[in-house]
Order: sequence, then structure tokens, then C-alpha cells
Amino acid sequence: MRNHRNTAVVALVLAFGACQDLDVENPNAPDQERAITTPEDIQSLIASSFYSYFNTLERNCYPSWALGVAADEGTSSWGNCGMQDISSEPRAAFPNTTAYGYRNVVVSPWYRHYDMISGVNDGLRAIADGLEIGDGGEHNPRAIAFGKFNQGLAHGFLALQFDQAFLFTEDMDLATTEFELQEYDVIMTEALQMFDDAIAAASTSFTLPDTWINGQSYSNTDFVKLVNSFAARYMASVARTPEQRAAVNWQEVINRIDQGITSDFGVLLDDQTWESIYKERYQNSTWFRLDYKLLGPADVSGNYQAWLSTPAGSRQPFDITTPDRRITGDSPTEDGTDVYYRAPQNFQASRGTYHFSHYGHKRYRSIQQTQLGFNPLMTVTEMDLLKAEAYIRLGQPDLAVPLINKTRTSRGQLPPVTATGASGTDCVPRTESGACGDLMDALMYEKRIEGIAVASGLAYFDARGWGTLAPGTPYHFPVPAVELETLQLAPYTFGGIGGAGAAN
Repeated sequence: MRNHRNTAVVALVLAFGACQDLDVENPNAPDQERAITTPEDIQSLIASSFYSYFNTLERNCYPSWALGVAADEGTSSWGNCGMQDISSEPRAAFPNTTAYGYRNVVVSPWYRHYDMISGVNDGLRAIADGLEIGDGGEHNPRAIAFGKFNQGLAHGFLALQFDQAFLFTEDMDLATTEFELQEYDVIMTEALQMFDDAIAAASTSFTLPDTWINGQSYSNTDFVKLVNSFAARYMASVARTPEQRAAVNWQEVINRIDQGITSDFGVLLDDQTWESIYKERYQNSTWFRLDYKLLGPADVSGNYQAWLSTPAGSRQPFDITTPDRRITGDSPTEDGTDVYYRAPQNFQASRGTYHFSHYGHKRYRSIQQTQLGFNPLMTVTEMDLLKAEAYIRLGQPDLAVPLINKTRTSRGQLPPVTATGASGTDCVPRTESGACGDLMDALMYEKRIEGIAVASGLAYFDARGWGTLAPGTPYHFPVPAVELETLQLAPYTFGGIGGAGAAN
């Protein structure tokens, strides 16, 4: 970890120019000169901020694809967007240099999120200076609530991905403030406070227009539920190690979930501006397959344990025998409800046959085919399973059982688990030894299967907190080398077997 104090020539100043290089497209954003003078454009500036978040994590391959394969959720040996480098075995340190071809794994989310934050800050600053949106400022609370929410989303994701970042709020003057790189936990604390500020502002009745989060019109009360659910996700996801995950304030996570969403959250895709390249490629058998480390615990034949015991360089794809009907039909080669079977492999053997898999994801195939319809970004199932984890952590397994069994028995058509976990001759999940998994194993399995490609980075953030990342995988990423160069700071990185900030 590093702390450095620097004046205003930092990421916050560079964000706009850097994002132009990254080809950020936000057609809803107004002209910056006009945005600071008219109420309509201030509102438009704040209204467009969630699109910036969506654009970074769903419409762009960086960092979503790399985080997915780093978690061994998806598997791919293609170099695109850093996938081969970050998922190859043995894991190597992340190449944090300005010359690295896939530097946008860190450059893109860093600058895009600061660009988003800067726009929100401009809007909030104008309101604080007396600008009124609507008659007598009637729409100011809505703009403040939405702005603080998105300010928190961006800071929070920076805290999830990077070891340190800058705090940048509407109260900070770029000309005079000395900005300090602060550690991720400090940034997350500030992000959660921004969420609470959004909740406080939403005490006034309002309705979000359905263009702000495309296709979704929220009352202020439903908006508060959404903010609470994101707070719960971030509180658990920020942990880097099993020890940190265990130390999460799990009772507060439950409190937030109980005040959170009661239906799935997402956006309506339009095949133009609102489209998900992330989910589209995850359904594409040429680009992605599902990793055996994701699906293998469902196998009851012993093939998965044999695959694990084989040296990585010699591993070959195998058929999964499982009673989980999300993964297969009645036979290992028959499609399940969420997973398809494909025998041919599209990846290059020279890059490691451990990348090969017969199985791919199809739950969002309609998104792949049309880029139309509802695109989930957070589900009630995710919240149920996060709450189940909280109950397990708090020593209340009986309360976790029905939450785990909701999707396990209905969509998976698996026998229900008990407080001791899975059991029986065809038990799912199974551990690396082939034994029936305990309740925590069942929780992790269910969340991973139900959560495939729902949200960028979610599988990765869970895996590091659960301690299931492959050895050598970085459990967070460094400040981009281009930023370190600008700040005249020494380069550093994470990952690699035995390396700093790496799973062991």
C-alpha cells in the first residue's frame, strides 16, 4: 500500500483527455460550457451519470472480461482485453506498464470513473452554489440523490478494483486541493457515506425519469431500496482475503438487504446506446466458455477431481455428470437451462488446454441475439444469497438454508441442503476431495451459478473474499502506470506466484 500527497495535476485533471483517448461515448451528456449555466443542462449532466457507469462495465470489455476469467468463472485463451494474460497458469504479475497492450484493464476503469465523478461533481457544485432545477428548486433533491448515488458507485468500484485511489467530491477545488492517494478501505468508507447521502436526499418525494436508468422509472422509496442493495454488495465485496470477508459487518449487510430491492434491477437495452457487450460475448462459444472450476463442483462422476489432480498443462475437457438441471439435461451432453454443451474447442492448444471447456453460458442468449430487453445488473437472488452468507457468518445456519434452497431446488432441481450442507450419493456441490460440500460450499456454489455474468467483477470480488482465487491471481490492481508516471511515482504491481497482493 502506498500513500502519496500530490497537487491538482492528478487523474482528476487528466480524466477528460484520457477518456477521449478511450473513446468514451455518452450522447446524453450536455456541452460542458453550457452545463454550468442552465438548470436543464445541470440536470442532464447528473442524469447521464449512470449511463457512464453502465458504459464502463457493460458496454466495454475492460475490465469485465479480465475480472471474469481471473475468477475462473469464464475461460478464454484469447488475448483480447487481457484475458489470456490474467488467466494463464501459473498466474503471472499484472504487467503495469505504459507499453502493455492490455493496459486498459486498469486505465479504462480508472479514467472513466473519474470522468463520471467529475461530471457529477460539476452538477452538485452548481446546485450547492444556488442553481435551482424546476420551480423553486423542486427537482434539486432528485438531482442530489441521483448524483450522490453515482458518485458512490464510481468511488466504490475504484475501491473494489484498485489498492488505492483519490477521493474527489464536489467540495474539492481542483485549483487548490492537495489530493492524496488513499487506501481502498478509506475510499469505500467514503463511497458508503455517499450512498447514505443519496438516501438522505431521497426523503423528498420524486420519480426518476425512465431515461436516467434506461427503461426504469423509480419512486424515491424504490430508489432508496436500490441504494441500500448496492451498499450491501459493496460492503461484502471490498474484502481482499477470507479474514477480511469474515470481519465484514454482516448484521449491517442484513439490515441493508432488508431495506433493499424486492425485484431485479437492471436496464432496458435498445441495441444502440444501451447495449451489453459484456453479456453478449459471455454467451458466445467462440469467445468464452464456462470454467470447470465454476461448474466442476456439480460433477458427481469424479471427472472433476481427476481433472484437478492433473497438471494444468495436461488437462483436457471432460463431460460433467450432474443432477443440476441448470448445467445439463439428463445426459452430460444435453443442454441445461443456463448452460449449453459444445464438443469442438475454439481456443488454441498452445495457450493451454486447461482453458478448454465443453460448456458455455446461454441464460442471456436473447441479449446476445438482439441487444434488446431487460439486462439485469443486480438480482433478488444475489441479495438472498448474500444474506444467507451473512447468516452463516453470524452462526445462524438455519436461517441461511431456505435462502439457498430457493433457486437450488427450483431452478437447479437439486435436493435441498440442510444446516450441515449437501448430502446423498449424488450430492452437489462436491469439494476437491470429492466429499459432499458443507453449507458454505453450497452457498458459494449457488451464488456462482446464479450470478454468472450478472455484474462486472462480482465473481472476482467474491472469490478473493472466499479465498478461492487461483494462486498468484492479484487480489486487487495497481494505480495505472500512466498515472504513476504523471505523478512521478515509482511503478508497482500485484500478482504472480509468491508475489505481493496475490492469492496464495
